Amino acid sequence: MLIENSSDLIREVHQGHLASGKAVDLACLVNGQVLAISDDALALFARLDDVADELGNGLIRSVTIPEPFQLSHSDGYLQEHRAGYVGLSDGRVLLITLNDVQMFPSKQDALRNQDEITRIALG
Repeated sequence: MLIENSSDLIREVHQGHLASGKAVDLACLVNGQVLAISDDALALFARLDDVADELGNGLIRSVTIPEPFQLSHSDGYLQEHRAGYVGLSDGRVLLITLNDVQMFPSKQDALRNQDEITRIALG
């Protein structure tokens, strides 16, 4: 009998809005936290319900995506994911590890761990 284990760090993905009305893709992580991806920022929330909280309760931290690397929202920001790899719109890539989420301009940069755009700590 094979035991099925998934190395995927994202449990599920939703499209939603922040309390400000800004559109986001919400990646629910296996640790229960939620990574909100918008055109100009990444934000980490304690729980899915915290994303719409107008007072910002549950917001753990956020980082701005520099202007030259901001995302377009044609069919959502999050295009694909498996294990710790997340393909974003405009060819951008997130790598999710146990400690951090790193953003890179491309798959090649992520593979080589070079030209990191931004990073957000998960701890």
